[in-house]
Amino acid sequence: MKQLLLILFVALILLSCGKEDGKKDVVSDQIKIISLDASQRNIKAWDTTSITVIATGENLSYAWEANHGDIKGSGIHIKYAAGNCCIGMNTITCKVFNETGFVEDTIQIRVRHYLED
Repeated sequence: MKQLLLILFVALILLSCGKEDGKKDVVSDQIKIISLDASQRNIKAWDTTSITVIATGENLSYAWEANHGDIKGSGIHIKYAAGNCCIGMNTITCKVFNETGFVEDTIQIRVRHYLED
């Protein structure tokens, strides 16, 4: 009896460790990114640029990330800021998702040294 309870307990733990929502890893055909644009695509270190995404779909949520620099804000409109350590081309990714899955797009922002004209 103890072995059966142990097996059931282990099975319950394994089942509860599964993904909550497999849709988060599925590319959705219900969502479309119409545009992903920045107010400036070429900035000096320590400056910011505004980035906006326009997407279609129901009950949308947004996740942003940058390979270098900082994202300020959330939702459809964020500000991107980069310091001197981020000089060069930087990639900002916007992931738009809902219960049907996700789509994502990227934009490149060039960061120049703050003393450069």
